[in-house]
Amino acid sequence: MTPLPTRTHTLKTLAIVATVALCFCLPCPATAADGPRLIELRIGEQSYTGRLLSRSGNHVWLMDPFGAVHQLSVNHISSMQVIAENFRLADTTDHINGLQKELPPSYAVITTQHCIVAAPAASARLYGQELEQLFLEMHARFQKLGFEPEPPQLPLTAIIFPDKELFRHYCDRDQMKWSEDLSGYYSIKSNRIAVLERDAPHPNSSPAEQTILTSAPDASRNTTQANDFVRVSALTRTTLTHEACHQIGFNCGVHSRTAHGPQWLVEGLALYLESDAARTRSEQQNSVTDCINHERLLWFHEQYLPRYQPGDLAGIIASDDHFSRQSLDAYSLAWAFTCFLCSNDQKELRQNFAKYVRLTARQPGPGAGTAEQRLELFRSLVGDPVLLETQFLRFMQAPELSTPAAE
Repeated sequence: MTPLPTRTHTLKTLAIVATVALCFCLPCPATAADGPRLIELRIGEQSYTGRLLSRSGNHVWLMDPFGAVHQLSVNHISSMQVIAENFRLADTTDHINGLQKELPPSYAVITTQHCIVAAPAASARLYGQELEQLFLEMHARFQKLGFEPEPPQLPLTAIIFPDKELFRHYCDRDQMKWSEDLSGYYSIKSNRIAVLERDAPHPNSSPAEQTILTSAPDASRNTTQANDFVRVSALTRTTLTHEACHQIGFNCGVHSRTAHGPQWLVEGLALYLESDAARTRSEQQNSVTDCINHERLLWFHEQYLPRYQPGDLAGIIASDDHFSRQSLDAYSLAWAFTCFLCSNDQKELRQNFAKYVRLTARQPGPGAGTAEQRLELFRSLVGDPVLLETQFLRFMQAPELSTPAAE
């Protein structure tokens, strides 16, 4: 309770903050090829080794050689030291060896140009081909939307689990909250996709829970690879597509792993790009039906629209709370509004939305700002949500969207 320990702790914290800042600023020696230093930070008995990725206030983000990102509070760091003048990412062989040690012998680990996939041996190649194709489609679509995606600096790692218990064990180890209805996720921390193969939704799930990740492949994506992949259940394929969109977005600079951008934007883009047509259409093909996500459209019209309140659009832009209160409403609104912004006939609105996406990826973290800051950013770059709400609801009443199409 005496002032001395408090003052000592404060001085120590300030020293660490200064050291972290210095580590960002100091140039590498002439012998260093490129890139930052490899450092070690200690919090209690736990040590973290990697490169300083970002710093904001009293938080730092450290990325290890395998691409995992740790968000650490400077106040809790007890020591810091430089391990090497050059940080080096793990190579493909290191990733493969690590996955082989983690998983049962029955798993195969295959690589493509951008992906590393661990899956049961019989289906690993199929999943690898699909994920590589998804990368090419999504990266190209991000370019057409004006998001200015970058080439990924890290391999896009995915693990496919045929066994629920093994998936549950992995979730526990990855500190991911598991439930019977969980079919997959992308981890910003580990930079991996984990997907559970499912033949059908869990029998105890409500219809609403079943539909959030259910979709059939689009017949327009008529390739041999797509035809082969329909052997996997629609639920598994859609989960893989949705999580791959997250992974590609976070690895190509459309989203930031440290800025924690607005959830409506992150989820809305993934739901929008679940549609094969939305990913593959050309500039000449601008049909609003390309962006239809049948489950979100059905929920929006039959469940959410009768309860929709003026201001809901501004609410989801200002805060992520809607996702925890009414998740299916939030996901449906996020998809619908993203569809509106990406498919709008107004070129200027589409361009302004692209500017907004690019800026949210460059903001410092943690968090996307206060409610007012989030609204002001959207207003300044895209438009007034109150005025856009009228246009958006009119858009959702278009003949192509007003009556949900049956699959």
